[in-house]
Amino acid sequence: MPFHARTLPIVTVHRDTILNPALSPTSRLLYAVLLASLDGDLGLESIASLVGVQNAEALEPYLEELESVGVVEMGEHAGQGSVLTVNEMPTLPAQRTHACVPCQECGDCSCSYIKGICQPCYYIRDTFEQARTDIARYKARLAEGATYAIGSNGSRLHRWDCPTLNTPEKSMASLEEQKPDAKERGVYWSRLPVLYTAEELRLKGTKKRNCAICGPDPL
Repeated sequence: MPFHARTLPIVTVHRDTILNPALSPTSRLLYAVLLASLDGDLGLESIASLVGVQNAEALEPYLEELESVGVVEMGEHAGQGSVLTVNEMPTLPAQRTHACVPCQECGDCSCSYIKGICQPCYYIRDTFEQARTDIARYKARLAEGATYAIGSNGSRLHRWDCPTLNTPEKSMASLEEQKPDAKERGVYWSRLPVLYTAEELRLKGTKKRNCAICGPDPL
């Protein structure tokens, strides 16, 4: 069974939980060890050995003690199975048990991030929103007559349709290609060039060299 715990090298424990006389000494030690265990580094068998019990199954009565005071929660989570969640601070009784909220995008558990969307899907959605905003900016500038472009490296002045520049179609195709591995690797939007009118560039007094491939009109 996986468990969620703090991942910082310094552990803060709840004083009243550690000093709670209603908890057994083993339960109090288990609470501290769970908080000190990096997520995924130690399995429950190793945790059991550290707190001095025979095996992971022998932890169950102590986990139930900790669950009763709100520092541990056990439940089924989408895509993860049975999960043990360890809280640094005790939760209120009304907060202790909740049904897993699957991600609206992928169906995996979203409980450790924003309810309804997991962290990878949130960043994927945000990147696609950046793409839509960037495309809208680009098309609006074209409609305003901005036909000169400065690419991402900013070293040359181009025509807006220079084949060396990103276009909405190229950048969106690249984004779509990233989608299959997006949850593991993330996604990246290749920003579109900044467009200018000839008048804007004259006012800026640009000194950039013209692209030799597209040969923009002289200003």
